Order: sequence, then structure tokens, then C-alpha cells
Amino acid sequence: MAKKNDASRWINVSVVGLSGTEKEKGAIGIGKSCLCNRFMRFLADDYNVDHISVLSQSDFSGRVVNNDHFLYWGDVTKTSEEGIDFTFQVIEQTEFIDDSSFQPFKAGKMDPYIKRCAASKITSAEKLMYICKNQLGIEKEYEQKVLPDGKFNVDGFLCVFDVSVVPSRSIEKQVEAVNNILTNLVKTKKPVVLVTTKNDEFNEAYVREVEKLVARKEFKGAIPIVETSAHQNINVDTAFIVLAHLIDRFKGRTKIVPYLESVRMRKEVLDNTTDAYQTLIQLQVTDYRALWSQISKKISKCEEYIKYREIFGSDKAQRLFRRHVKMLKDDQVSKKIQNYIEMLPDILQELIPEISTLKDGDWPTVQKHIREHPNFKSYFYECPDDIPWTECEFDMDNEGIGKRIPCNVLETGEAESVFKNHANNLQLEQNRQEWKNQFKKLLQEAGYVTPGKPMAEIKVLFMGRECFEALSPDECQYIYDKHQKSIIEKAKHNFQELLLEHADLFYHFKSVAPTGTITQDDIKEITDNLKDDSRYKALDRLDQDRKLMLFQHLGFVHSPIRENCPAFPNCVDLLIEKYLTEKVQRPTTGINKQWVIKSENNLHLIILGSNGLAEEFSTQLKAQCDNKNYELDNHTYKLKYRVVNGDVNLSQNSFQTPDFKPNGCICIYSNSESFEYIRESFEKTLLSNLEKDDKLPFQGLPIILLYISESGIGQKDLTLLEEGQSLADSLQCPFIEMPMESGDSSMFNTDLISKAMKLLVEGITHRIGFLNEYQSIMEQSDPDIRIIICLFCGDPYSVESILAPLLSHQCCYLNGDRSVIIETFLGTTKRKIEVIISSYHGANAFREELVHGFILAYYAKRRASLATLNGFSCSSFSTNISNLPIQIMAVTESVGTNSFFNDISQQLLNDGSSIADRLKAQFVTTTDVSIHKSSFYNLFFKDVWEKKSEIEHAFHMEESTYRKINPMSKMNLSSHEGSSNVYGILQDDDNYSLTQSRENVLSPSEDSDTFSPIENMLQGTNNNLDKQQGWVDDSIFMQCPPNESLWINNYSKHAFTTGRHHMSKSRFKNNNHTLKQPGKLNMKDYTLVTDAISRMNLITNKEIYNPNMSCAPLATPENVDLGSEFAQVLATALKDFFSKKLPPLFSDTLMDELEYLSVKADRSCRLMALRNLLKKLPNVNFEILKFIFRHFVKVAENCKANSMDSKNLAICWWPTLLPIEFNDMGRFEQLRPHLEDTVQTMIDQYPFLFCGKDAFVMV
Repeated sequence: MAKKNDASRWINVSVVGLSGTEKEKGAIGIGKSCLCNRFMRFLADDYNVDHISVLSQSDFSGRVVNNDHFLYWGDVTKTSEEGIDFTFQVIEQTEFIDDSSFQPFKAGKMDPYIKRCAASKITSAEKLMYICKNQLGIEKEYEQKVLPDGKFNVDGFLCVFDVSVVPSRSIEKQVEAVNNILTNLVKTKKPVVLVTTKNDEFNEAYVREVEKLVARKEFKGAIPIVETSAHQNINVDTAFIVLAHLIDRFKGRTKIVPYLESVRMRKEVLDNTTDAYQTLIQLQVTDYRALWSQISKKISKCEEYIKYREIFGSDKAQRLFRRHVKMLKDDQVSKKIQNYIEMLPDILQELIPEISTLKDGDWPTVQKHIREHPNFKSYFYECPDDIPWTECEFDMDNEGIGKRIPCNVLETGEAESVFKNHANNLQLEQNRQEWKNQFKKLLQEAGYVTPGKPMAEIKVLFMGRECFEALSPDECQYIYDKHQKSIIEKAKHNFQELLLEHADLFYHFKSVAPTGTITQDDIKEITDNLKDDSRYKALDRLDQDRKLMLFQHLGFVHSPIRENCPAFPNCVDLLIEKYLTEKVQRPTTGINKQWVIKSENNLHLIILGSNGLAEEFSTQLKAQCDNKNYELDNHTYKLKYRVVNGDVNLSQNSFQTPDFKPNGCICIYSNSESFEYIRESFEKTLLSNLEKDDKLPFQGLPIILLYISESGIGQKDLTLLEEGQSLADSLQCPFIEMPMESGDSSMFNTDLISKAMKLLVEGITHRIGFLNEYQSIMEQSDPDIRIIICLFCGDPYSVESILAPLLSHQCCYLNGDRSVIIETFLGTTKRKIEVIISSYHGANAFREELVHGFILAYYAKRRASLATLNGFSCSSFSTNISNLPIQIMAVTESVGTNSFFNDISQQLLNDGSSIADRLKAQFVTTTDVSIHKSSFYNLFFKDVWEKKSEIEHAFHMEESTYRKINPMSKMNLSSHEGSSNVYGILQDDDNYSLTQSRENVLSPSEDSDTFSPIENMLQGTNNNLDKQQGWVDDSIFMQCPPNESLWINNYSKHAFTTGRHHMSKSRFKNNNHTLKQPGKLNMKDYTLVTDAISRMNLITNKEIYNPNMSCAPLATPENVDLGSEFAQVLATALKDFFSKKLPPLFSDTLMDELEYLSVKADRSCRLMALRNLLKKLPNVNFEILKFIFRHFVKVAENCKANSMDSKNLAICWWPTLLPIEFNDMGRFEQLRPHLEDTVQTMIDQYPFLFCGKDAFVMV
């Protein structure tokens, strides 16, 4: 009954009914647990329909069941219609079945269920509230509520009767059982209510039996009946409230609503709740892409949602949301169906692009073709058979537009109409395409359509042609322009080939005009040689383009850089660098020092041997150690070793592991079997890794080879001894032979182990010295001979066919971007050969190198290739080394190509042979697909080697003769590298500023000795670099002045040195060229610039403009002795005069204007602007500039003698003449080339800028 001090009344209810095994209760229970569950936890999410009575022993003995045959359901408070609050505590009397024996569990004194369920006082200490079946075994994860005081006094009973039909349970059996239960319950004099369950599935016969049962006289009509349905939540609370009223002896009459009436009222509640929730969803969800996780949070506090979730549960709430979202989606889809019809024309265009695919043009046939198309699924998708295609899911992109359409669209009449329109369009397009092809063919066959001819001139000739009349003017013009572009590109390519075929002509003009200045007469002479060729005439209407190509080719011949190569980006130099970088490795610069003993003296050893040798050695070695510390020669090493006695290819026998890096290896053998194991292990590991990782020696693991002879000296022992010594020699490692004495208990005594360890440590220690020495030899030694292979850019064969014989050498490594070093036998001795591979135009970069021979390749189906070879050979060798070995190699197509051996190829082969005869060169042929052996070039290399002394003797004789004829050698100043080599190097001082005095902009470079050899001699500079004439020198075409002094040059007589200013970094390092400071000068003697220049006019050698001379400030004593440094002093004085004594020739305003015009791309516009700017100068400044540049013109005219052309003069003098300050390095690097070019233009165009004459055509 009610407890004291409680606001509500407490009612203890025991729910009873038919229980037991399946034999007693049938296939399923009568619904006691569902009735209790629905009453105690009324929320739909907390209602479970599945409760079991068959348990395991552990679940039965758990705190929930607690070895009892009843469940404690906890307590809940309910309010009656009268407003009375009742707090119900509920237990369920049942019978639990053992899952192993399928018999009821034994729990103390067991009375039959019909008697036990009528108990009114129940005890169970620490019994927990039951929630659901999943709670058993994991009670701590659920709410834990204990039966108060472990006692339960029953106030009333609810007896359950199932009115549904259940298999294996007869109505008679249930009536009998319930009758017995009610009889015992009545005896307790406690109120009883009979509850019929599962009325949603009721059987009329069962209902009648219930009514008969309670009408029996023994029950005196005191047991009310309440019809319930736990699943539908109908009258569940009513049953408990009725019992409470009976217990509380409520004076009013409790109204029990019939089941059907309750169903009707319940339905109204459910419908109202659903409508309210649907209205809420419709208001809150307007986008079909909404997510339940977001919406549920948004409506979590809404009354409609809370009530719906209580009655129906969260799953149904979410299901209703999804139904609403699908409806929104369906509305969206219905709007898109029309869009699919609009998309269909584009899809048909993709799947049926041509009229030929339409076949007979029948729409069903076309539908079949569409379905069989490989890309069908990219545009269509098939709907499931059980869902209409208008309702199935559609592919959507981010904007909600379908990417694909249902294939069912094709079955609509609208789709057929779309197809017919598409077929008509295809037919029209086919006709238009035929007309276009006819017009293209007309243009190709018409001889009057030439490059550069506008369509307007020949339009009248197309009148009346169907193809021309049917096409629109824009379409005709587009086709004509495209055809013009094609024939112009072809004509330009042919004209470029024409220029290349006249290589000898351009080499001639390069020699007679080395400064890059070509006059109109020169252009006319070149044109006269080319104008009769049809390839020249093809560009008559594109004269400007033809001139530009001519000038560009002239510029390329004078200053050949890769970017301007006609074959770019397939320039041979680029291809060679890329191919060599991928195929050839550089000599190892880093040394493999993993086996070097570190400062902590950790010594990691591999002990290699079979037949127990390695194990015995390691045992004896361990015996000599003190706690893994091994003492040797007063040094203590922390010893760690790894015994290897199996197949070294297996991971467990690997020499090296992530945790073990060996410093050395001791290999032991005693017979032929153990020796073969050692040899095979080396082949598998050491030697293979050595050859794979580095081709240099001394790169492998330090090794000691130890031979223990088991018997006396016999033939077999001698053989093993010799084989071991041979293996040690090949590995370059120590070899120890130790006979085993008959009295020894072990093969390895203390002295033997100490000797082996000492030799191994010494080998490790000294190995690094060998490596450094070898590396030094590899880097510093010069090759025995140097060969250059020249290839022509644009030839169709692969460079691999030329380079493969070189790269297949066992010893071949990269020596530079375009050179390799190979070692091969020439005769009986291995020789070191450097092979430089270059294009013909790129060979200028090596003209300062001492070369012993050339291999000149050409393609025997291309006239330009042979013409370039011929021109190159004439310019390079006509007056240089008369006995220089040359091999001319003609590359032909494969033998199977019959078309190759035509008149052109035969002629070029004959011409190549004639050139070889003229040059006394070897002539060989090869195919473009042949991969020759490494000995392919050996015959030529051997010939070069045999003539080496003769070549070098002739070289030095030529040098001596050249000095008598040419007192000064011309510098190699190509446009792409001249600036960086000639112009000074910025100082490395961190405090250097670009805004400081311009005297510091130029500093000595590594080329100082080459620019100023006389100065070096006068200063006593001892330089071992050879200053010899290179093998490419344009001065061979010039007549030298007869009265010039001899060129003084100090060079060493080393036979193998290159002796050129383009020194390979691998051969010479740290060359410091120190220049002596100029003599002191009295500046009062040079107050007039014209006086200084007049004095300088007496000098023609290049020291005046040496870019590497010091520009430090000069002292000014009254008396000075210029001596032999007169020329350098005057140049320094003039620069100092401009920077300190004379105001800037250009004002700040004019300098800004000069800076602006110098960056103009158009040369002619820049030239005109420069002349206008010079006219703005004050007369005095203009005359000074005119006087200076007149002198520069005179110096440039003698560039063959002094190596100072306009380019070099501009590099030296622009910082002095153009007073501009730079605040950052980026702006300096950006403007420097333009300012240099401006000063060079003022020299080259002196007559035009200062004298008012015509301008020169510049290359």
C-alpha cells in the first residue's frame, strides 16, 4: 500500500499467467513481459517485443534474475482519470528454462508455478531491475535499480490470458492453467484483475472462454476483465489502474472501456499526432537534400516531434521524414523529365555523330544501336523493373542537374521526334563536310594558291564551284587560312633546309664578319646564291618573314645557342645531355664509409664459413673477449659479430640488416667444399653489389680470407692455397694460410685470431686512404686522348645508335654535360678516352680544348646534314692540325628499307666519301637501328692513339707558326656565354651594395689569364695553364697585318693538358688569378678627356679594355713612371676620369628615358628612339660621346687582333658611360643585358647615330 510521507500511493503488483516449458505454454509466451514492458516504459523507443525465458546458467545466476523465477520491473508513477497519482512497483512471476537441459532451473524449494505465483511476500537480496534481454551479462552498461530492501509485498495480482491462437497450446490447457492460478490467487484475498492480451489478434472462441471462466461461481464475479494489446498500447494503463482502485478500495465505479472503443480512441490520438508531426516536417524541411541528423536537432524541442516520438518511436519519426524528403525529390524530378528530352539531342550527337551510324534510319533499330554503344551507360541508366522510371533515383550533380537520363526516355514519342531532327541535321552536316573536303582538295590541287597569297586575289577563280558556293564566306575563309598556315609552315621548313644546305656560304660570312655586322651588299650576295632555288621563291610573298629567317640564321651561325637552333627543342645538345643523364652515372664522389669504424669503436664483423668453421672461429673469438670488448694494440673495440653459414640470398643469412651494419668480413675455408661456399657467397653478394653500386675499386666490404690446411702439404692443399690466393688478389684483400697442428684441440689459436683481427682493422683504417687517393686520381688525371663526335640537329636517327657502343663499355662514366670517359684497351694497355658528343653548332664551346680526333656524323638522306659537315670541316681544319685523325660516319636507314638507296642517298654517300678522301679521313657507314658492340669505335681510337705524339707535335708547331703570323688570338665570345664569361663577377662580400661606386662592379674572374696574358707576363704571374690556339678559330680566314708584334704566351709542355680557358672543373681547381695593381698616375696630366683618348688611340691591344683589371681608386702623385703598363693605366685613368672628374654625360631624366627605350623589343624602334635621345644631349656631352665611340669603332675594326669586338667593349664600358644606380640585384640582372646591348648598338650603328648616315643591317 501507500508509503508514509509519499505524495503518491504505492501499489505493488504481481503479474502472473501461464508459464513453463514449450510443452506447457506452447511456441510463444502469453505476453506477460510485453504487458509489463509497455506499462513500465511507455516510450516507443523503450518497448521491446522480444523477451526470452530460456537462459544460460550464468544469466540465471546474474543479479537481474538472481537465481529467482521472477523479474523485478522497477517502479513507475501513473495518474488516474480522477487525478490520483499511483506509483506502481511490478514483478513478473515466470519460469526460466535452462538452455542446456530445457528444464526449469532449480532454485531452492521449488513449488509448482500455479502455487508459487500466488506468493504475496517475496524476497531477493540485491536483485536488479530488468530492462531487456540484452541487459543480461552486461548489467553495468544499463541503469541499475535494486529491489528495495530485497523484499516485495504483493498488493494485487494481474492474471494474463492470451486470446490469440498459438501453436502447440490448446485453449483447454490455458483455461485449466489460468483457472488453477485464479483459484490460488483468490485464496490470498488480494485483488485480482484478469487481463486478456493480444486482442489485436484475438480469437472469438478464446474471448468466450474467458468470459465463462470469470463467471464461475467460485470466483463470485469479483474478477474484472480488461482487454489489452501491448503492441498497440491499448488499455495497458487501464488494467493497472483498475487493480489500483481495487487495492485502494476506490468507492467510485471504475469504467472499463471495451477494446474496440479503445482502439477507436487510440486511432484518433495516433492520427492527430501524425498530422501534427507531418505539418511540422513540411514547415521545417523544404529541401530534399536535408539530412535527418540536422533536422532532428532542429526540431528536438518541438511538442509535435516529442509526442510523435513517444508514441511511434524515433525510427518511425525518421521514416516519416524520409518519406517527406522523397516526395520533395519526386516533385523535383517531375520538373526535370522535360529537361531530359531537351538533353537528348546532345546525347544523340555523341552516340550517333555520323549519318552512317543510322543504318536504315528506323528508330527502333537506332535504339538498339544506342543500347549497344560502349558509352551507353555514360548517358543512360536502366531503372529497376519494379519501379516506374519516373520514380526511380536519378543521378544528380552538385547543382541538382541530372548527368544521365533513364533509358526509358527513348521509348517516348518526344524522343523519336528529337531523333528525326537529329537525323536531318546529320545529313546536312555530312553534305557540308563533303563540300569542305572538296574545297580543301581544290586548294591543294590549285597551283595558283601559293604561300602568302590572300584569298581575295583568287576568289574569282572559285566562282561556280559547288563546294565554294555551298559554304558560307566565313567557312571558306577559315579553310583557306588553315591551308595557308600549312603551306607557309612547309615553305618555311623547306627554306630553312635550304639555308642549312648552304652551310659553306654562311661559314664564309661568319669568318669575314666576325663581329656580327653584315652589310646590305653581304645580304645581296647571300640572296643571289639562294634566289634561283624554288624553296626561296616559295616565300616571295612573305619577303619579311624570309628576311627574318635569313637574319635569324645569320645570327645563329654567329652566335649559336640552343634556343635558336632550327631543330629546337630537338637540338642535339639537349638530347645528348638528357640521354647521358639518364643512361650514364657520374663517378662516385661520395665514399661508401659505412664500414669505417666510428669514434665509439664499435666493430661489427661478418664471420663467413661452412662446415662449422664460422661457428668455431666465433667461439674462440668470444673466448678472447672481455664482456664483448676486444683489445687489440692498446685499443678496445666493442665487438659484435654475425655468423653466416648458409645461402646468402636468404634474409636470415644477409650480410647487412637494419640493425647490423658490418665493418668487415672474415672468411674461413679448409677444403674445396668450404672454399666453393665462400666463392659462391662472394658472387651472390659482394662482387655483384660492388659492380652494381660503383665501378670503382675499393668500394666493397673489407675482407680477410683465412685458409686452414687440415693435412700435410699435398697437391690438393696446394690447389686450395693457389685458388685462395687468387681470390684474395681479385678482392684485393689479405690472405692468411695456417696449417693445423695434429696436437691442437682447436683450428684457431690465439695468435691466428689476433693476426686476422689486426689485418682486418688495418684494412678498414687504411681503406679510406685508398679511396681518397683513387678518387683524386680519377678526378685530376687527364684523358690519354680526347675525341669529339659531332651530330647534326634534326637528323631523324636516334642518338642511341651513335652512343650505344660508348655506353656499353664496362667502365664508362659521365664527365660533363656532353662528355663521357671510357677506359678501353688500345693495344695491350688500357687507356682513358674522353669522348665529347656535341652538335656541330655546339662544338664551339670546346674550341679551346686540345682534341686528338673527330668523328663527324651525317644522315645520308639529307643534304643539309652533309653540307654542315663539309662547312664545319673546312672552317675547323683547313689551317689547323694537318694530320688530325677524322672519321666521317654516314648514317643510313636499315637495309630492309629499299627506298633508301635512291639517287639522293647514293649521291650523298659518294659526296661523303669524297670529303673523307679530301680530309684523309676514315669513311664508315652505319644504320639508324644498329646497336653496335663496344668495340665499334676502337679501330679509330687506336688510330688516334698511334698518332697522338704526331698530333701534339703538329699542334705545337702550328701554335708556334700562328704566333708569328697572329700576335693576338681571338676570344670565343658567343652571345649565349660571352656575357657571363667576359663580364666581371659580383663580389661575394656580404656588405656589397649595388648603389656603391661602379668601380667595384667588375672584379677579377677565372678568365683573367686569358684576357690579359701580356699583363700576367709583365707581373711575373706563374701560370701553368696552356695558352694555345684552339681547333676552331675564325681568324684562319683573315689576312693578318704584317707589322704587328708577336703574341706572347706562356704555356706548359704537358702533353695531355687542354691548355684552354674553358677548363673542366674536374681537372683544375682553385685557380686564383691575382692581378697587380696599376701604376700610380698624376691625374693633372689628364684633365681633358680628348687628351686621354688621343693617347689611347696609340694602343690596339686588348689590355685597354680588359674587363678583369682592377678599377680601384688611383693615387695622384706628381711624378709617376708608367713603364710597361701604359695601356692598362690609361684605360683605368679614363674610367676614373669619367666617374670622378667629369659630370655624368646623361642626366637623370635622360637616363630614365634611356632605361625605358633599352627594353623595347623592336630593334628598329629602339634604334630610332636612341638617335632621338642622343640629339637631346648638350653639344659638349654629345661630342664627347661621339669622340669616345669613334675610338671604340676603331678598336672593334681591329677585333681580330685585340679580341675586343663591340660586344666586349659594351660589356667593359657600359657601367662607366651609363651612370645608373641599382638598389636590388633583381633589377640589376634584369637591366644589365639591355644596357649592354644599348652601348653595343651605339658602337655598331655609330654612322647612323652620330654621323647621320644609313643604318647597318644587324644580325
